[in-house]
Amino acid sequence: MAIIKSIHFLAFPQFGEQDLLAAWELFRSLAWSINNRGESLEVTFGAFSGSEITTHMGAHVRNEREITPDDRFDLLYIPGGIGAGAASKDPAVLDLIRAHHAEGRWVAGNCAGVGVLHRSGILEGREVTTPGTLSRRLAQLGTKVVTPRRAWRVDPENKLFTAGGAGTVHAATIALIWHLFGEGHGRDLAATWDSLPLHGESLFALDGPVMREDPHDRSRVQDTWENVFLPD
Repeated sequence: MAIIKSIHFLAFPQFGEQDLLAAWELFRSLAWSINNRGESLEVTFGAFSGSEITTHMGAHVRNEREITPDDRFDLLYIPGGIGAGAASKDPAVLDLIRAHHAEGRWVAGNCAGVGVLHRSGILEGREVTTPGTLSRRLAQLGTKVVTPRRAWRVDPENKLFTAGGAGTVHAATIALIWHLFGEGHGRDLAATWDSLPLHGESLFALDGPVMREDPHDRSRVQDTWENVFLPD
């Protein structure tokens, strides 16, 4: 089991609320439990600059922690959202991801955040999952997208976590916590937040459930969104 003491959710303009905040809330709940036992887990979110960040639906969120390129965390989490397109072209974001991966730290991404991981280069040769909006484009660009597509994928060997769109975030986060912090913490959170009665034992697996996709619907959303979330 990995020793994780610090987790940071990288915020950027127009990040997706569910992509970041749902996962952040679960990890903060975990931190509350761990810290109350006399151990330590720090969970933060924030951007490189600015006192306030605007989400992709227009909410204004305080920048909890302004980070620098030299900051390091045991787990760096990249969310999705419309702003992931610009983040995928931001050298500071890409360099931070590369540095964490090169130093053997965990890197996670969900929804369009997986496109940011792709552009950083750390997914090369790794089999990952993606949101439906980006599965076609990422495969065309050379990322090894697992087939059939899964709700999430935990890759312990390469310390990578990838997950689908916002609908997968809650269950995928439980799975990541289960792997990183053990059965007890994973099961407690799943039961407390009603994930366990809904999803059952499928939560406790490195690969999430198969996504049941209608090809027509998938193509339609890809045509609309893939170049927004991962522009040329």
